[in-house]
Amino acid sequence: MAVKKTLVLCALACSGVEGLEFGEMGDTSFGMGGAGVALENSAWGLYYNPALLDIDARSKLGYSFGVGVREKNILPLASNALQVFNQSDTIAQSLQGLMSSSTLQTLADGGRISINANQGPNERTIVNAGNALKDFLNLNGLHVDSQNGIVVQIHPKMKKIKGGIGTFGIGVFASLFAGASAVVDPRHNKLIFPFTIDGNNVYTRAQINANSISFQQSTQSAYLNSSLLSSNANNAARVQALAIGSVPIGYAKGFDLKKAGRISVGVTFRYLYTLSYGLGISGNVDQVINQAQNLFSNFSFSMQDMVRQSHFGLDLGGAYRIKGFTLGLVGKYLNAPKIRYAHLPDMRIDPQVRLGLGYRWKWLNLAMDFDLTSNKMLMLDKRSQMIGGGVMFNWKWFALKLGAMGNVAQAGLHQGVILTGGIRLFRVLDFSVQSGLQTVALGGSAASGILGSLADMKLPNYLAFRVGGGWEW
Repeated sequence: MAVKKTLVLCALACSGVEGLEFGEMGDTSFGMGGAGVALENSAWGLYYNPALLDIDARSKLGYSFGVGVREKNILPLASNALQVFNQSDTIAQSLQGLMSSSTLQTLADGGRISINANQGPNERTIVNAGNALKDFLNLNGLHVDSQNGIVVQIHPKMKKIKGGIGTFGIGVFASLFAGASAVVDPRHNKLIFPFTIDGNNVYTRAQINANSISFQQSTQSAYLNSSLLSSNANNAARVQALAIGSVPIGYAKGFDLKKAGRISVGVTFRYLYTLSYGLGISGNVDQVINQAQNLFSNFSFSMQDMVRQSHFGLDLGGAYRIKGFTLGLVGKYLNAPKIRYAHLPDMRIDPQVRLGLGYRWKWLNLAMDFDLTSNKMLMLDKRSQMIGGGVMFNWKWFALKLGAMGNVAQAGLHQGVILTGGIRLFRVLDFSVQSGLQTVALGGSAASGILGSLADMKLPNYLAFRVGGGWEW
């Protein structure tokens, strides 16, 4: 298993395997746990499932603008590092006792030394920082996105043609995705480091627990074969961004099955114009540090580093409705367009398949979606497979949306449950928000120092806002 994970890591560092997740557009689905594949009471069928365009006989207009930020174990590491810096003088005094000759001799003789968080505030800060580092090395990522668009769907009234000619949709989308992450070689993730005691080389392994950090003697073999600091380690870090402008054109045709319900099939063809930019480093710790130093010292942004491309995307969808229930299935980017980078390997937007279930009764709307594919994200070794759903109470001049969602992919960011909600006013103005239940203190382990009282502030690790609206007729 370890060898397999190492091969995967090497592939990530050397080839472009990142992609895009399904994403979200429109305030209705955004406030209902991201569910939209079978949600007929929305103007955004062109994005979620083109078959929804003709599942009912209404023309619709929608607009939506939003931004979202998610992170994992980056803010905790930064805030704890800030706390260590703030207490650096007193921490140095505490470490002097730990580094005394008698204590080090205990370690050289095969004994164990430790830092216990209950010894005092300095020790607590050191242990907290150690745990933040441990969590970061195990899993990390930062993702920022903004998805915006305007859509119109028109259902022509053709009384002379039985069943009509279907429904057409067109939109203009502008989206930005940016991701940053680092991946540690899974075969070299132990904290084993060398130092000298009385002229003798000693290898020491640090074991970090919730309330203590302990050190005990290790071996040169363990250092070379499993240490993060080993010259044999192969780590990777990457920052990349992708801007997409698209003009989707969709068509759907529904067929009335009378008592057996209604079935609809739809297709979306989209023109894509992309701007891509990214930088990456890889190797052992010394190589990564040297590459990072060279990158920062010699960095100069040039428009030539941004690759401009034109592509097309193809989506296919189906929907079946009976007695208020709707079942939807969609495949997006079925042609898997390739994105080129100037300083990174190419990446593909792999096909995304999602299943949805919806229900509509007068002012009540229910919806639930589940990704059938585990979609690659714009971060190293990260995937997204979302499941989510919600409810909307939709009255004439006011609507309330509530929902929840989460990423169930094994290689996801593991951000837990994300709550969603929103309100619609006068049928034309929508406000929605998504927030993760996991939070992190902004300023580290104590409300003192540089950030003052702001250090107590806790932020969710997933936060997104969206404003929009629309009309149906």
